[in-house]
Amino acid sequence: MANNTTLIIGVVIALILGGIIGYAGVSPKEVVKEVTVAGTEISVQASGDGIWMLPGKRKLDPELFGTPDNPLKTNLLPVAMREVSDDGSSFTTTAGVGPFSNNVKPITGGTISISVKDLTLLDSPNSKDEATLEATFTDPSGQNTYKVVLKKLIPMGPDHQFFGGVGTDVYMHGSTEIGTPLMPTMMSYVTLWGFGDLYRNDELIDSMRIIHVMVSERQRTDDFKLGFGAAKPDELEIHVIMPPTKASPSGPVGNPVPTGFILPNGVEQPFIHVNYYNIDMKGDRYIGS
Repeated sequence: MANNTTLIIGVVIALILGGIIGYAGVSPKEVVKEVTVAGTEISVQASGDGIWMLPGKRKLDPELFGTPDNPLKTNLLPVAMREVSDDGSSFTTTAGVGPFSNNVKPITGGTISISVKDLTLLDSPNSKDEATLEATFTDPSGQNTYKVVLKKLIPMGPDHQFFGGVGTDVYMHGSTEIGTPLMPTMMSYVTLWGFGDLYRNDELIDSMRIIHVMVSERQRTDDFKLGFGAAKPDELEIHVIMPPTKASPSGPVGNPVPTGFILPNGVEQPFIHVNYYNIDMKGDRYIGS
C-alpha cells in the first residue's frame, strides 16, 4: 500500500505535473524583462455538475511521444515511465498513474468564481497581475465537501513561463512546452498559478497549497473521455488542479493533498483535479461577451 502511494506521488510530482508545480522564492533559469500590457480583465463563474479525476494511466499521443525507436519529449516523460506495446513498436500509456486519464467520476453541486487582471505579459518578480478564486466541490462519494481559496499568485515559473501569474488567451500543454504534454495542446482563455487554502467539510485543513487553474477549450467528450485534441473547441472547460506539492520559502516541496478521499486500494488520493462545465465567462476578447 505504501508503495502504491509512492508511485502515485512520484509520478505526479516528477513527471506528470512537470513544470506547473510552481514557484515560491525560486527564480527561473532565465529571467526575462518585465513587459506590462494595457490589461485584460476576465470574470468566470460556473456551477452544477462536474467530474473528479481519479489516479489512472494516460494514453500517449504518438505524434508527441514518438516510438520506442525514436522517442520524443523524453525530458518531460522519460522512456522508463512509458508502457510499450507487446510488439515493441509503440508507446501505449504512462507506466504510472496520475490526474490526466479517463478514470473519472461525476460530482455534483460545485461552484467556482474567478476574476483576473492580466497586466504583466511575461514572468517578473514585480508582476502586476491580480486574481481571485474560490471553488467548491465534492468528492465522488459525496461525503466530503471542499473549498479552495487562492491567496497569492506565483509570478515566475521554474521551468516555463507562468506569464506573471496570470495568462490570458495562451496556448498550453501538448507540444507547447508550457505544462505537461499529457494534456492536449489547447487554447487557455484564462490560466493562473498560485497557492492558497484548502477547506474540507468547512474546516481549514491546509494552507500554501499549489493551485493551477485553466479555463480552456473543452478537451473531454460528452462522456468525459480525453483524447489527443480538443473535443469541442467552441465550448469551455475549467480545470482546478492541486498537485501533491506545497509552497515554502525555499521552493515547492512534495506533500500529499489531505483529500480524505480513500481509493479502492486503501490509499488516500494525494492530488485534486476537478472539471467544471456550466460556465459563464465575461471579458475575453475572443469568446467572452
